[in-house]
Order: sequence, then structure tokens, then C-alpha cells
Amino acid sequence: MNTPHKINNDKLIFKTLVELINQSSRYKNPSYRVLVNYLNNKGIKTSWGNTWTSKSLFRYLQRNGFSGVWGLRNSLKEYKKITRFI
Repeated sequence: MNTPHKINNDKLIFKTLVELINQSSRYKNPSYRVLVNYLNNKGIKTSWGNTWTSKSLFRYLQRNGFSGVWGLRNSLKEYKKITRFI
């Protein structure tokens, strides 16, 4: 069951990841280390309240239906394509 805190935390995590991905080169994804450091420096915790590791970020993205950072970035591209028609 999703609690309001978990949903808000998920939104914050994704918003932060998208922010950093959008700042990076469109030809190269930011590394997991860069993303993890960014999340930890902003004080954003995992769903369990822990600091981020590369493995925890990868697993988090997998649990949410993305095949890692690459999958998240591709989903953002597809979403941008679709929004033109909505």
C-alpha cells in the first residue's frame, strides 16, 4: 500500500532525477555515481529512509518499471513525444 509520504518521496526522487538528466548532455546519461551523489547531497532518502547507493538507485528504477537510467531517459523522450498530442 502506498502511503502519502511514499508517494511524495517518489515524486521528489523522480523530479530530482529528471532535473539532473535534463541538465546532462543529450548523448550521454549521467552516471549512477553522479545521480546518487546528487540525491544524497540534496538530502533525499530512499523509500526506506537510507542514503542512496548505485545499486539501490538501479533497483529503485527497476521496481518502478525502468531499465536503469537509460530506460528512464528513453521514457522521458517518449513522454515528450506523446505530450504534443495530449
